[in-house]
Amino acid sequence: MNSKLLVVLLLGLSSYNCIGFLLPKDKQNQSSFLQSFLGLFMGSSSDLRSVSAEVGPSGGTLTASDGSFSFEIPAGALSETKVITVSRNVSPNGSIPTEYGSTSPIFKFEPEGLKFLKPAYLTINYEQGRMPETGIEERSVGMYYVKDDSTLEKMKKVSVDYSANTMKVEVVHFSFGVALNIQIWLVSSGIITNPNPVSNIADRVIEELANYADYGYASPDEYFQANAGILGPFINELVDVLGTDPVTAAFPNADFDGDGAPNFEDPMVPSLGPVITVNSISAPFVSTVSGSILSTEIQWRSSKTGTYSIRKNATDCNSGTTLYSGSVTANVNQTSGTILASSLNLGTNALRICVTSSGVTGFGVANVTRDDTAPGVTILPSGGNYGVIQSVVMNCSDAGGAGCSKVIYTTNGTTPSFGANCSVGVGTEYTSSVPTPNQTTTTFRVRTCDRAGNQSVVFSESYTVDTIVPTITINSVLPSTYLKNDQVATISWKSDKAGNYHLKLGATCASGSALSGTNVTGTVAANETVVSEIPVASFGSEGNKTVVVCVANLVGTNGSSSVNYTVDLSSPIITASVDSGTYTVPQTLSINCEDLYSGCHEVIYTVNGTSPSFDANGSIQNGQLVTGSIITPNNAVLQYRFLAKDHAGNVSTELVRNFTIGELIPRFTSFDVPEFGTKGIIDDVNKTIIVNIYRAKNPTYTPIYTTENTSMVVVTYHLPSLFNFELVKSDYLRVSGYSDMPALSGELTLISPTGYQVNYKIYTFEMGTDNSPQNLGLSSQYQFFLTGIFSSQVQFHFETIHGNIPVLCSKNPGNHYYNCNFSPFQTESGYSMDLIITDVAPYSTFRFPAKYIMAGIRNGLGFENGEIPYCILHYPTTMSLSRSQQMETDWIYARVYYPNVTNNLIDNTLIKGEIGYGPSGTDPRSIAGWRFISAKFNPTNFIDNTNNSEYAGKFYLPSDGTHSYTARFSIDGGLNYTYCDTNGNGSDYFTYGHIYPELQFSPNLLGTLNVTP
Repeated sequence: MNSKLLVVLLLGLSSYNCIGFLLPKDKQNQSSFLQSFLGLFMGSSSDLRSVSAEVGPSGGTLTASDGSFSFEIPAGALSETKVITVSRNVSPNGSIPTEYGSTSPIFKFEPEGLKFLKPAYLTINYEQGRMPETGIEERSVGMYYVKDDSTLEKMKKVSVDYSANTMKVEVVHFSFGVALNIQIWLVSSGIITNPNPVSNIADRVIEELANYADYGYASPDEYFQANAGILGPFINELVDVLGTDPVTAAFPNADFDGDGAPNFEDPMVPSLGPVITVNSISAPFVSTVSGSILSTEIQWRSSKTGTYSIRKNATDCNSGTTLYSGSVTANVNQTSGTILASSLNLGTNALRICVTSSGVTGFGVANVTRDDTAPGVTILPSGGNYGVIQSVVMNCSDAGGAGCSKVIYTTNGTTPSFGANCSVGVGTEYTSSVPTPNQTTTTFRVRTCDRAGNQSVVFSESYTVDTIVPTITINSVLPSTYLKNDQVATISWKSDKAGNYHLKLGATCASGSALSGTNVTGTVAANETVVSEIPVASFGSEGNKTVVVCVANLVGTNGSSSVNYTVDLSSPIITASVDSGTYTVPQTLSINCEDLYSGCHEVIYTVNGTSPSFDANGSIQNGQLVTGSIITPNNAVLQYRFLAKDHAGNVSTELVRNFTIGELIPRFTSFDVPEFGTKGIIDDVNKTIIVNIYRAKNPTYTPIYTTENTSMVVVTYHLPSLFNFELVKSDYLRVSGYSDMPALSGELTLISPTGYQVNYKIYTFEMGTDNSPQNLGLSSQYQFFLTGIFSSQVQFHFETIHGNIPVLCSKNPGNHYYNCNFSPFQTESGYSMDLIITDVAPYSTFRFPAKYIMAGIRNGLGFENGEIPYCILHYPTTMSLSRSQQMETDWIYARVYYPNVTNNLIDNTLIKGEIGYGPSGTDPRSIAGWRFISAKFNPTNFIDNTNNSEYAGKFYLPSDGTHSYTARFSIDGGLNYTYCDTNGNGSDYFTYGHIYPELQFSPNLLGTLNVTP
C-alpha cells in the first residue's frame, strides 16, 4: 500500500546544518511525533563525559558514574601501563552512512590507534527507541568503529540482553565507536526515498537475514516471517522506490509469504520492473594464479524482455564498468561471457546484472570473489618425539576470502596433490583429527586448496611415537654372578622390541657409567638374543656391582633389566684346628675358611696322597666335600690335603695335614685283573680274594691292586724274607680251578708301616658262557649258559646296535651255573651282542664285547645282499666211522669263492669258514640242533680254480647213529652265513643271464656221517 508523504524542511539555528525529512502524511500535525523524531537525530543535551585511568599489564576496568557503560581490560591485554580514556558524546572524523541509525552516544577511545594483545570488553546501554522488542531492527544493533573515511568496522558481539538493552562487544583497537542499527522503518515509513540509501538499507537487510542462525532461526524464511510486520511494508516501499525487490531476489528459494511457493515463483510484492534471477555461478571464487580457477560464468534470467548490462564495481545500474551488454528475452536463461579473474578486483566483486524494460530497470547481483592468496594450514601438535599417541589436527586458513575447500595429506612418503577444482589427486582428504601410528616415525605431508582453486605449498610435520617401553629378559648369566680375575661376564639377553641399547655400570640407565666390552652398545632387533661380554677389569675395584641392560624405544624411553655381580679378585684362606703329628686316639679336625667379598663356597679334601682339585667349571675334580668336622680313623697313617674355593671361583693354596693315628692294619682296597676284564672279590673278614677268569691265555697273571696302611706286599711263600711282590715274577699267582668251585691261586701278605701283617688267599674261578641257538629266526626264545661267581643281586643284559635285550637268569642251587633266557631282535642281518654283567660291591661289573652273535642267513638273497657267490662241501661227502677206532672225524674239506678275496694259496681273514653237524636230513639253517666249529685255511694247488680258497675242519664224533654235516662261510666275521651243499651253492646261480638251479642250496644235498660203536 502506497502512502502519500509530506516534505517538511527543518532549519537549524546553525547556518551549516540542514536536514530534510520525509514525514508520513498522517504524522504532519502530531507535535509529539516531531519532537521525538527531532530528539533522535539531534541528540540529547547531556554533556560530553569522559572516564580516564592508568591501566597496566595486570588489567583494569573503567566504569561510567551513571552506569551507562563499562570498559574491561583483561590481564595481558597491555604490555605496559597506559592512560586509558573513554569519552562519549563526541564527534567522529568520519560520518555515519545514512542506512544506519545511532542507538548510543558516539564514543572515543584513547590513546587513538592503541592495539590490544588480547581483546578488551565494552558493555554499553543502547536506546530501544521505537524498535520493536527483539525485532530485526533491534537484533541488527551492533557496535561499529567509525573510520575517518566514513567506512564502518563492526566489532564482535559477545552478548546482548534485549530486555535490559545492554550489549557487550570485543574491542581490539582504539578509535571512534557507536552503536548502530539498520534504519528499516525510515524506508517503511516513506521517510527515505532516495534510491541509493534505500538500496543500501536493502543490502543490510539481506545481510541480516543471512545471519538467521545467529538468532536461533532455522532458515531465512523463519526469520523473515517472525518480522513480517516490519519487513512486509519495507518490501512494498522497496518496490515503490526501486521498482524491484532485491531482498526477495537475494533468497530465490526461500518462501517469505509462507504459501509453499518459493520466492522466485511467487514473490511477496511483484516487481514493477524486470526481476533478475541468478540461477548459478559456475565459480563463485576465482584466482589469477596458474592452476587455480581462472574464470567464471553467470547463468541468469529476466522476467521481462529488454536490454541488459553486466557491471563490475557498480553501486547502481549507471555506474561501474560494463563487462557485457545486449538484449534479453523474458524468462530465457542467459549465460554471461567468460569473466576472467584478472578482470576482477581482489576480494568480493558484486557483479550487477541490470535489465531495462519499458523504462524501468531491475537488477540482480552475483557475488564473485577473487582470491589470489594461497591457503595455509596449521598442523597441531608440532612434530617431535612423543610417548603417547597424538591426534593430528590440520586447521586450514585462507586470508584471500574464498575460504578453504579441502585439506589433503599423505603419510606414506608421497607428495599430496590436487587435480582440477580441488579434486583429490594423491592423498587422503582430511575430515577429522588423525591418530599417529604407534612405534614408528610418520611424516604427515599436508596441502590445502581454497574454493578459488589456489593450492598451498606442502607443509610437513614428522612424529615419532612409541608408547611401548621395551621389556628386557635376561636369558643367562655366565660364568655366574661372581667374577674373578681374567674372567668375562657374559650376559645373554633379549628385548621384546627393537631399539638402541647400552649396558651401564650402576643402578639406572640414567645414572650408570659406560662399560667396555663386546656388545655393550648397539642396535637390537625384537626378540634377538644378544650376548654381551664385559671383562672383569671393566668393573673396577672389588665388591658388589650392578650391570643394567638398557634398550630405548623410538622416543628414547628406556626399558631395563639388571644383573647384580660380586667382583672378587682375592683367594680364600683356610686353616685347620689340628696340626700335623702322631696321635694315640682319633682326632676331630675342623676346617675354617675366610673370604672377604664373595664368601667361601666349598672346601674339599683328599686322604689318598693326591692333591684335591677343581676343574675349569669349578666342579670337584679330585677330592670330596668337607661338610663338617672330620674325625680321623683309628690305626691309620693319613695325609689330609685341603683346598678351598670361593663363590667367584678363586682357589686357595693347598693346606696339608699328616697324621699317624693308633695301630695300623693293612688291607687290599682293590684287586683288578685287566687281562680277564674282571675285578677280584675282596673278603676282608675271611681275608680272601676270588677272581673270575674267562678263557685265560697264560698259566699266570699279574694283578693291579691298591692297598691302605700298607708299606709292603710280599709273597707269603717267601716269609720271613721280605721280598716285595711287585719286584718278583708274577708266576707266583697261577690260573687254577677248571671245576665248578674256586681253586687256590696263591697267597700274598700285607705289612703295615708299624709291622702288622695280614695274609690274603687268592682264588680263581673259570667263568664260561654259551648260547643256543645262534641263528636268527629259529625261535622267539633263546638260551645261554653262564658260570661265574656273582652276588644274589647280579643282573644281566645284552647291548646291540638295535638296543638292549633283557636277560632273565636263574642260578642252579649248589653250584655256580646260571640258566638264562632272552628274546633277540629278529632282523634280516646278523649282529653281535655285548654281555653286560652288573653287580654290587664287593663284586664287580663286567662287559664281554661281541661275546655273542645272532647270525643271519644269506642264502637266496643275492650277492648285493651279502650272499657269497659260491661255496661247496667238497670232500668227503659221506663217512662211516667207528667210535672204537677214532675219537674225531676225518678232515672235511669245503671250498669258497668271493671276488677279489679268495685265493688258493693266500689266506684272507675276511673269510670265516666253519664245519658243522646236526640231525640227519635236517636243514642247518632252521634247526637248532646243529653245532659248528671253526675250519682253517688249507692252501693247495690241487684245486680246479685258483680264485677259490679251501678250508678244512673236523669235530669229535657225536653219538651213534646217522648225522648230516656241511660247511658254511661268512664274509663279515660271522654275523651272516652262506650255507654250502655237495653240488655247490651261492649267488652265482644266476650268472650272465643264465640260471644254474644246482647252485641253489638244498638240505637234501649234505654230507652223511654214520657213527658206530
